[in-house]
Amino acid sequence: MLKYFVYARKSTEDEDRQILSIEAQLSELNIIARQNGLVIAETFTESRSAKEPGRTIFNDMLRRIERGEANAILSWKLDRLARNFDDGGKIIGLLQRGVIQEIRAFERTYLPSDNVLMIAVELGMANQYVRDLSVNIRRGIREKVRRGVWSGRAPLGYYNEPRLRTIEPHPEHFPKMKRLLELFATGEYSLTAIQKEATKLGILGRQNGKPLRLSSIGNLLRCHFYYGVFLHKGEVHHGVHLPMISKKTFDQIQEALVAVAKPRKHRDDKGFLFLNFATCGSCGHCITGERHLKKSGLRFDYYRCTHKNKKVHCEDRSYIRKDTFADEVKRNTQLVALPLEWKERFLARVETWEAEETARRQIQIDRLKAELAAIKTKIDRINNGFADGSLDIEEFKELKNPLVPRKVDLEGQITTLESNDAHRLEPLKNWLFEANKAEEWLADQNWLEMKGFLKKVGSNRLLREQTLTVTFRKPWNFLAETTVAAPSAVDDFTPSSKWWRRWELNPRPLQSARK
Repeated sequence: MLKYFVYARKSTEDEDRQILSIEAQLSELNIIARQNGLVIAETFTESRSAKEPGRTIFNDMLRRIERGEANAILSWKLDRLARNFDDGGKIIGLLQRGVIQEIRAFERTYLPSDNVLMIAVELGMANQYVRDLSVNIRRGIREKVRRGVWSGRAPLGYYNEPRLRTIEPHPEHFPKMKRLLELFATGEYSLTAIQKEATKLGILGRQNGKPLRLSSIGNLLRCHFYYGVFLHKGEVHHGVHLPMISKKTFDQIQEALVAVAKPRKHRDDKGFLFLNFATCGSCGHCITGERHLKKSGLRFDYYRCTHKNKKVHCEDRSYIRKDTFADEVKRNTQLVALPLEWKERFLARVETWEAEETARRQIQIDRLKAELAAIKTKIDRINNGFADGSLDIEEFKELKNPLVPRKVDLEGQITTLESNDAHRLEPLKNWLFEANKAEEWLADQNWLEMKGFLKKVGSNRLLREQTLTVTFRKPWNFLAETTVAAPSAVDDFTPSSKWWRRWELNPRPLQSARK
């Protein structure tokens, strides 16, 4: 006898939008069960997208099927069960092995004897639908941004117009919100005072209908949307919506925010230089400082793991003295520090690359200009031929039409090459100066700069058995490998040719830089 698990799923996790759809699925499935006399063991509902594997309720249902609690599934459609190949493969595998003896959907029934290719095609179509939907949505968002339309939810004072898919001023809240912004721009109101004014005007939270939180008010006061622009992926775009305030008023609001903001309370480091810098290499917890005062008045600073990770037992119970910790910071900084001599040598090589790049660009520009001049001459001859009647309209179009797009393309290429004067090698030069700056910090024993430098160029700063290890990011990891490969016994790496050889192994920025 077949025992069915009923499974209903809705992709959205918004409670207000999912309940009706799931209830509609269950209603239809219950009708199917009554009409066919199906035995329902249990009903599962889930509000999560099936695009990626990892649905808790779905996986629990499959585990219970494997334990024999049911041997069939009743679902609205096959794509309710899976839209990715991981979950789809599980369904197909259980169906082929007979663990699932039937999958009944609204349109058809799937049996172990069915052609597995057709089931795989349906699951593949469901997966491709999700992928295409994601691409189309992102493309639509980019198009809206290019037209100056914000693609998200309208901020307070505006509303999303569903028919035109634009953002329009709210007939009631727009003037009230404008009044609040102008009041705060005067600098005479605090956030609490603005909160009270908003409550008097009837501007409350959208979800709970309560007075706005101070953090929400702060976010509204920093919103660029109100003066006619919006941010998309860190880029400012001019919006086509009606601005609520001017840019001058917005700047006054930001000044008032700075004036009324409370200074943050920073925790006193109590003289420990390397707090909040490294983590324990054994358990991954924080490294804290500890101070011992002797009767003689001598003070000794130590660093150790806090041992507060209750999930992972910390095996490192050792302490490290401040001087030893400083030596470890210095050692790691030396790995990514570039000596002055090598900075000059590399800068000379970069200047050679820049000269070659300039020459190459000029040759390319000259070639494109010559080709452009030839095309312009041809177009002029064709125009003259049409003007004096030696060419009819069809011949004129046939000869000229292929030349005009090429002319526009050449002009664009020339403009790009001539305006692209921002040297591609400038980041490399800045990197050389920064690496050499670390050499100066080493000489001055500037621990604060070295600590900040290691935070910037490296991650996973782990302290274990009194040894500090840093995972350097690119391209700093190449410099660290070069330093390790160079003979450490030679002062300043002067006779070592390993630096230059390993530098040549780096991907060259120009095709003509290396013969």
